[in-house]
Amino acid sequence: MKRLNIRRYLAISVICVALAGRLAAQENHIQFNVVNDTARVEAVIEEDSLGNLINSMYDSNLDNVDHGNGLLFTYFNWMPGYNLYQNFDIVTIHYRHQGSAARDTIDLSGYHHPANFRITSNYGYRHRRMHRGVDLGYPEGTPVSAAWDGIVRISKGTANTGGYGNLVVIRHDNGLETYYAHLSRRLVNPGQTVKAGDIIGLGGNTGRSYGAHLHFEVRYLGNDINPNRLIDFENFKLKYDTLFVSGYTISTPAPAQTEPQQAKPKPSGNPQYHKVRKGETLGGIAIRYHTTVSKLKKLNHLRGDFIRDGQRLRVR
Repeated sequence: MKRLNIRRYLAISVICVALAGRLAAQENHIQFNVVNDTARVEAVIEEDSLGNLINSMYDSNLDNVDHGNGLLFTYFNWMPGYNLYQNFDIVTIHYRHQGSAARDTIDLSGYHHPANFRITSNYGYRHRRMHRGVDLGYPEGTPVSAAWDGIVRISKGTANTGGYGNLVVIRHDNGLETYYAHLSRRLVNPGQTVKAGDIIGLGGNTGRSYGAHLHFEVRYLGNDINPNRLIDFENFKLKYDTLFVSGYTISTPAPAQTEPQQAKPKPSGNPQYHKVRKGETLGGIAIRYHTTVSKLKKLNHLRGDFIRDGQRLRVR
Protein backbone atom coordinates (compact mmCIF):
# COMPACT_ATOMS: atom_id res chain seq x y z
CA MET A 1 0.00 0.00 0.00
CA LYS A 2 2.82 2.42 0.89
CA ARG A 3 4.60 1.65 -2.38
CA LEU A 4 1.37 2.40 -4.31
CA ASN A 5 0.92 5.72 -2.46
CA ILE A 6 4.53 6.73 -3.18
CA ARG A 7 4.08 5.99 -6.87
CA ARG A 8 0.87 7.99 -6.94
CA TYR A 9 2.56 10.89 -5.13
CA LEU A 10 5.46 10.88 -7.59
CA ALA A 11 3.10 10.80 -10.58
CA ILE A 12 1.11 13.76 -9.23
CA SER A 13 4.34 15.67 -8.54
CA VAL A 14 5.59 15.13 -12.09
CA ILE A 15 2.27 16.35 -13.54
CA CYS A 16 2.30 19.46 -11.32
CA VAL A 17 5.86 20.34 -12.32
CA ALA A 18 5.00 19.91 -16.00
CA LEU A 19 1.91 22.11 -15.71
CA ALA A 20 3.83 24.77 -13.80
CA GLY A 21 6.53 24.80 -16.46
CA ARG A 22 3.95 25.10 -19.21
CA LEU A 23 2.20 28.00 -17.49
CA ALA A 24 5.50 29.78 -16.90
CA ALA A 25 6.44 29.30 -20.53
CA GLN A 26 3.11 30.76 -21.63
CA GLU A 27 3.63 33.82 -19.42
CA ASN A 28 7.02 34.49 -21.01
CA HIS A 29 6.01 33.52 -24.54
CA ILE A 30 4.86 36.02 -27.13
CA GLN A 31 3.66 35.29 -30.61
CA PHE A 32 3.59 37.43 -33.73
CA ASN A 33 -0.01 37.95 -34.86
CA VAL A 34 -1.84 40.14 -37.35
CA VAL A 35 -4.57 42.39 -35.97
CA ASN A 36 -6.71 44.56 -38.24
CA ASP A 37 -4.32 44.10 -41.11
CA THR A 38 -1.25 45.01 -39.07
CA ALA A 39 1.24 42.61 -37.58
CA ARG A 40 1.62 42.85 -33.82
CA VAL A 41 3.27 41.06 -30.92
CA GLU A 42 0.58 39.64 -28.70
CA ALA A 43 0.37 37.30 -25.72
CA VAL A 44 -0.31 33.72 -26.77
CA ILE A 45 -4.03 33.34 -27.34
CA GLU A 46 -5.99 31.40 -29.92
CA GLU A 47 -6.84 34.12 -32.43
CA ASP A 48 -7.37 34.41 -36.13
CA SER A 49 -5.58 37.03 -38.17
CA LEU A 50 -8.11 39.78 -37.44
CA GLY A 51 -7.70 39.43 -33.70
CA ASN A 52 -11.09 37.81 -33.19
CA LEU A 53 -11.35 34.88 -30.80
CA ILE A 54 -11.87 31.64 -32.66
CA ASN A 55 -15.36 30.30 -31.97
CA SER A 56 -17.73 27.71 -33.38
CA MET A 57 -18.54 29.90 -36.38
CA TYR A 58 -14.92 30.03 -37.50
CA ASP A 59 -13.94 27.36 -39.99
CA SER A 60 -10.26 26.72 -39.32
CA ASN A 61 -9.78 23.96 -41.89
CA LEU A 62 -7.62 26.16 -44.08
CA ASP A 63 -5.41 27.14 -41.16
CA ASN A 64 -4.97 23.81 -39.45
CA VAL A 65 -3.50 21.48 -42.01
CA ASP A 66 -0.35 19.42 -41.68
CA HIS A 67 0.37 20.40 -38.09
CA GLY A 68 1.86 17.01 -37.39
CA ASN A 69 5.48 16.20 -38.09
CA GLY A 70 6.91 18.54 -40.69
CA LEU A 71 9.80 17.87 -43.02
CA LEU A 72 12.61 20.42 -42.70
CA PHE A 73 14.98 21.30 -45.49
CA THR A 74 18.53 22.12 -44.45
CA TYR A 75 18.35 25.90 -44.19
CA PHE A 76 21.38 27.51 -45.84
CA ASN A 77 22.30 31.16 -45.41
CA TRP A 78 21.71 31.88 -49.11
CA MET A 79 18.08 30.76 -48.92
CA PRO A 80 15.26 33.33 -48.53
CA GLY A 81 14.54 34.52 -45.00
CA TYR A 82 17.53 32.75 -43.40
CA ASN A 83 17.89 35.42 -40.69
CA LEU A 84 14.13 35.90 -40.38
CA TYR A 85 12.38 32.52 -40.41
CA GLN A 86 13.20 29.71 -38.00
CA ASN A 87 12.87 26.80 -40.45
CA PHE A 88 12.17 25.81 -44.03
CA ASP A 89 9.42 23.20 -43.67
CA ILE A 90 8.30 21.64 -46.96
CA VAL A 91 5.33 19.73 -45.48
CA THR A 92 3.60 22.02 -42.94
CA ILE A 93 1.67 24.54 -44.99
CA HIS A 94 1.40 27.37 -42.45
CA TYR A 95 4.60 28.58 -40.83
CA ARG A 96 4.24 29.36 -37.09
CA HIS A 97 6.70 31.94 -35.78
CA GLN A 98 7.84 31.75 -32.16
CA GLY A 99 8.69 35.11 -30.61
CA SER A 100 8.40 38.66 -31.86
CA ALA A 101 9.25 40.16 -35.23
CA ALA A 102 12.42 42.19 -35.55
CA ARG A 103 12.42 45.68 -37.05
CA ASP A 104 12.88 45.38 -40.77
CA THR A 105 12.23 46.93 -44.17
CA ILE A 106 10.66 44.74 -46.83
CA ASP A 107 11.68 45.49 -50.40
CA LEU A 108 8.73 44.87 -52.73
CA SER A 109 10.51 45.81 -55.96
CA GLY A 110 10.76 43.23 -58.73
CA TYR A 111 7.07 42.29 -58.42
CA HIS A 112 5.33 40.39 -61.21
CA HIS A 113 1.54 40.09 -61.20
CA PRO A 114 0.43 36.42 -61.07
CA ALA A 115 -1.76 37.09 -64.16
CA ASN A 116 -3.75 40.01 -65.44
CA PHE A 117 -7.15 39.06 -64.04
CA ARG A 118 -9.15 41.08 -61.54
CA ILE A 119 -10.55 40.18 -58.12
CA THR A 120 -13.78 38.19 -57.95
CA SER A 121 -13.77 37.73 -54.15
CA ASN A 122 -11.93 39.97 -51.74
CA TYR A 123 -9.97 39.55 -48.51
CA GLY A 124 -12.02 39.49 -45.29
CA TYR A 125 -14.94 37.67 -43.73
CA ARG A 126 -17.11 35.79 -46.19
CA HIS A 127 -20.13 33.75 -45.02
CA ARG A 128 -18.81 33.88 -41.40
CA ARG A 129 -15.48 32.44 -42.53
CA MET A 130 -12.25 34.36 -42.83
CA HIS A 131 -11.03 34.59 -46.42
CA ARG A 132 -7.30 35.22 -46.02
CA GLY A 133 -6.49 36.16 -49.59
CA VAL A 134 -8.11 37.36 -52.79
CA ASP A 135 -9.62 35.31 -55.60
CA LEU A 136 -8.69 36.18 -59.16
CA GLY A 137 -11.01 35.11 -61.97
CA TYR A 138 -8.59 32.81 -63.78
CA PRO A 139 -9.91 30.56 -66.57
CA GLU A 140 -8.80 26.98 -66.01
CA GLY A 141 -5.41 26.26 -67.55
CA THR A 142 -4.24 29.89 -67.40
CA PRO A 143 -0.52 30.15 -66.49
CA VAL A 144 0.15 31.38 -62.94
CA SER A 145 3.37 33.34 -62.32
CA ALA A 146 5.54 33.78 -59.23
CA ALA A 147 5.11 37.24 -57.70
CA TRP A 148 8.76 37.72 -56.60
CA ASP A 149 12.04 35.83 -56.72
CA GLY A 150 12.31 33.04 -54.16
CA ILE A 151 12.30 29.31 -53.44
CA VAL A 152 9.29 26.99 -53.50
CA ARG A 153 8.53 25.79 -49.96
CA ILE A 154 5.27 23.91 -50.56
CA SER A 155 4.01 22.10 -53.65
CA LYS A 156 1.19 19.74 -52.70
CA GLY A 157 -1.77 18.01 -54.27
CA THR A 158 -5.37 17.99 -53.10
CA ALA A 159 -5.11 15.14 -50.55
CA ASN A 160 -4.15 17.16 -47.45
CA THR A 161 -4.26 20.88 -48.12
CA GLY A 162 -7.39 21.72 -46.13
CA GLY A 163 -9.42 23.04 -49.06
CA TYR A 164 -6.62 24.76 -50.94
CA GLY A 165 -6.58 22.03 -53.59
CA ASN A 166 -3.37 21.99 -55.61
CA LEU A 167 -1.21 24.47 -53.74
CA VAL A 168 2.15 26.19 -54.24
CA VAL A 169 3.77 28.34 -51.52
CA ILE A 170 6.87 30.39 -52.29
CA ARG A 171 9.18 31.99 -49.72
CA HIS A 172 10.58 35.10 -51.33
CA ASP A 173 13.93 36.85 -51.08
CA ASN A 174 12.21 39.85 -49.47
CA GLY A 175 10.84 37.76 -46.56
CA LEU A 176 7.24 37.45 -47.71
CA GLU A 177 5.48 34.20 -48.63
CA THR A 178 2.81 33.92 -51.33
CA TYR A 179 0.18 31.19 -51.76
CA TYR A 180 -1.30 30.03 -55.06
CA ALA A 181 -4.27 27.70 -54.53
CA HIS A 182 -6.90 25.71 -56.47
CA LEU A 183 -4.44 25.07 -59.31
CA SER A 184 -5.28 22.48 -61.95
CA ARG A 185 -1.58 21.63 -62.25
CA ARG A 186 1.60 22.36 -60.28
CA LEU A 187 4.78 22.89 -62.30
CA VAL A 188 7.36 23.32 -59.50
CA ASN A 189 8.74 21.26 -56.61
CA PRO A 190 9.84 22.13 -53.04
CA GLY A 191 13.33 23.61 -52.98
CA GLN A 192 13.13 24.85 -56.55
CA THR A 193 14.42 28.38 -57.19
CA VAL A 194 12.04 30.63 -59.13
CA LYS A 195 12.23 34.13 -60.55
CA ALA A 196 9.44 36.70 -60.60
CA GLY A 197 7.30 35.89 -63.61
CA ASP A 198 8.24 32.21 -63.83
CA ILE A 199 5.20 30.00 -64.48
CA ILE A 200 4.62 27.85 -61.38
CA GLY A 201 1.26 26.28 -62.21
CA LEU A 202 -2.01 26.50 -64.12
CA GLY A 203 -5.26 28.03 -62.83
CA GLY A 204 -7.93 25.54 -61.87
CA ASN A 205 -10.87 24.51 -59.71
CA THR A 206 -9.43 22.02 -57.20
CA GLY A 207 -10.09 21.85 -53.45
CA ARG A 208 -12.88 23.91 -51.88
CA SER A 209 -13.69 25.85 -55.02
CA TYR A 210 -16.87 26.69 -56.90
CA GLY A 211 -15.56 27.66 -60.30
CA ALA A 212 -12.13 28.17 -61.80
CA HIS A 213 -10.11 30.87 -60.03
CA LEU A 214 -6.80 31.52 -58.28
CA HIS A 215 -6.76 32.03 -54.52
CA PHE A 216 -3.77 34.31 -53.81
CA GLU A 217 -2.39 35.08 -50.33
CA VAL A 218 0.47 37.24 -49.04
CA ARG A 219 1.94 36.31 -45.64
CA TYR A 220 4.74 37.54 -43.41
CA LEU A 221 6.10 35.17 -40.75
CA GLY A 222 3.00 33.06 -41.31
CA ASN A 223 0.54 35.92 -40.79
CA ASP A 224 -1.72 36.99 -43.62
CA ILE A 225 -1.72 40.54 -44.99
CA ASN A 226 -4.50 41.99 -47.11
CA PRO A 227 -3.01 41.87 -50.64
CA ASN A 228 -4.97 45.02 -51.53
CA ARG A 229 -2.70 47.02 -49.24
CA LEU A 230 0.27 46.23 -51.45
CA ILE A 231 -1.10 45.56 -54.92
CA ASP A 232 -3.29 47.52 -57.33
CA PHE A 233 -5.38 44.69 -58.79
CA GLU A 234 -7.07 47.01 -61.26
CA ASN A 235 -3.82 47.95 -62.97
CA PHE A 236 -1.83 44.79 -62.05
CA LYS A 237 1.04 46.56 -60.29
CA LEU A 238 2.37 47.44 -56.83
CA LYS A 239 1.08 50.40 -54.84
CA TYR A 240 4.35 50.75 -52.90
CA ASP A 241 7.88 49.43 -53.25
CA THR A 242 8.57 49.18 -49.50
CA LEU A 243 6.93 47.85 -46.33
CA PHE A 244 8.13 48.76 -42.83
CA VAL A 245 8.06 46.31 -39.93
CA SER A 246 8.49 47.94 -36.54
CA GLY A 247 8.24 44.71 -34.56
CA TYR A 248 4.64 45.58 -33.71
CA THR A 249 3.14 46.80 -36.98
CA ILE A 250 3.50 46.46 -40.71
CA SER A 251 3.02 49.80 -42.44
CA THR A 252 3.13 51.21 -45.94
CA PRO A 253 4.66 54.60 -46.76
CA ALA A 254 2.52 57.67 -46.23
CA PRO A 255 0.49 58.65 -49.31
CA ALA A 256 2.23 61.11 -51.57
CA GLN A 257 1.19 64.73 -51.04
CA THR A 258 -0.77 66.27 -53.90
CA GLU A 259 0.68 69.75 -53.45
CA PRO A 260 3.97 70.23 -55.27
CA GLN A 261 6.99 70.65 -53.04
CA GLN A 262 10.37 72.06 -53.79
CA ALA A 263 12.94 69.41 -54.40
CA LYS A 264 15.33 68.97 -51.50
CA PRO A 265 18.96 69.48 -52.37
CA LYS A 266 20.96 66.30 -52.48
CA PRO A 267 23.37 65.99 -49.54
CA SER A 268 26.96 66.56 -50.48
CA GLY A 269 30.00 64.88 -49.02
CA ASN A 270 31.86 61.63 -49.16
CA PRO A 271 30.18 58.19 -49.31
CA GLN A 272 29.17 56.73 -45.94
CA TYR A 273 29.82 53.10 -45.02
CA HIS A 274 28.62 50.68 -42.36
CA LYS A 275 30.38 47.56 -41.04
CA VAL A 276 27.93 44.68 -40.62
CA ARG A 277 27.69 43.30 -37.09
CA LYS A 278 26.54 39.82 -36.11
CA GLY A 279 22.78 39.38 -36.47
CA GLU A 280 22.20 42.54 -38.52
CA THR A 281 19.96 42.47 -41.59
CA LEU A 282 19.64 44.75 -44.59
CA GLY A 283 16.25 45.84 -43.30
CA GLY A 284 17.62 46.86 -39.91
CA ILE A 285 20.51 48.76 -41.49
CA ALA A 286 18.09 50.51 -43.85
CA ILE A 287 15.97 51.70 -40.90
CA ARG A 288 19.06 52.91 -39.03
CA TYR A 289 20.26 55.07 -41.93
CA HIS A 290 16.76 56.16 -43.05
CA THR A 291 16.97 54.47 -46.43
CA THR A 292 15.47 51.39 -48.10
CA VAL A 293 16.68 47.87 -48.79
CA SER A 294 16.44 48.43 -52.55
CA LYS A 295 18.76 51.46 -52.34
CA LEU A 296 21.29 49.52 -50.26
CA LYS A 297 21.25 46.70 -52.81
CA LYS A 298 21.85 49.12 -55.69
CA LEU A 299 24.68 50.90 -53.86
CA ASN A 300 26.40 47.62 -53.06
CA HIS A 301 25.47 45.64 -56.19
CA LEU A 302 23.70 42.96 -54.14
CA ARG A 303 21.42 40.42 -55.82
CA GLY A 304 19.93 38.95 -52.63
CA ASP A 305 19.36 39.87 -48.98
CA PHE A 306 22.29 37.88 -47.57
CA ILE A 307 25.05 39.86 -45.84
CA ARG A 308 27.91 38.56 -43.72
CA ASP A 309 29.50 39.68 -40.47
CA GLY A 310 32.25 42.22 -41.02
CA GLN A 311 31.03 43.14 -44.51
CA ARG A 312 31.49 46.83 -45.43
CA LEU A 313 28.30 48.27 -46.90
CA ARG A 314 27.86 51.66 -48.49
CA VAL A 315 24.77 53.36 -47.01
CA ARG A 316 25.08 56.82 -48.61
